[in-house]
Amino acid sequence: MDARSNTQLQPRLRASKIAATFLIFGLLAQGCAAVEDRRLGQVATDAEIRLDINKRVLNGQNQDLFFDLKTNVYEGRVMLTGAVKLPENRNRIAALAKGIPGVRTIYNDVQVTGAGGFKNTANDVWIKTKVTSQLLAENGVNSANYQTRVVNSVVYIIGRALSKHELGKVMTIARRVEHVTKVVNHIETRP
Repeated sequence: MDARSNTQLQPRLRASKIAATFLIFGLLAQGCAAVEDRRLGQVATDAEIRLDINKRVLNGQNQDLFFDLKTNVYEGRVMLTGAVKLPENRNRIAALAKGIPGVRTIYNDVQVTGAGGFKNTANDVWIKTKVTSQLLAENGVNSANYQTRVVNSVVYIIGRALSKHELGKVMTIARRVEHVTKVVNHIETRP
């Protein structure tokens, strides 16, 4: 192969690599959409909302809230969880999500408490792992439609159930896990 043929072949190879990359990402995205009931566009919008909230948290005035806040977004509904010591910090956290395009509802579930520490964190991780694995194993529950957080033994769930029967299964699983003190439900039921 001469130098001229090689020069002509390089743009085609580059274009093929780019096309293959887009194809792979497209297939992966379709795979995610097939598992989860949200449309791909909604998944992207929810990710944008979460990113916008994180940008606001990382702003110089709000950096002190970074480790206190956990954010979940499902179909434009924002679930804010975590624990703060002062009520004004809870209010500051709620203000972070206001005015962001695409936000339909804000659930401010941030606890105002002095509780916490390593023991509580380890217990919360254990509870979340149990709830998540049981949702995954349960027949008739599309676990990809649910996002969970656990703060001080309280389970917070956001997502979408395809029926009241499925919602009942999800709530039963969350309530039955050892050490759970309360379950907060932000699940919409609609096929």
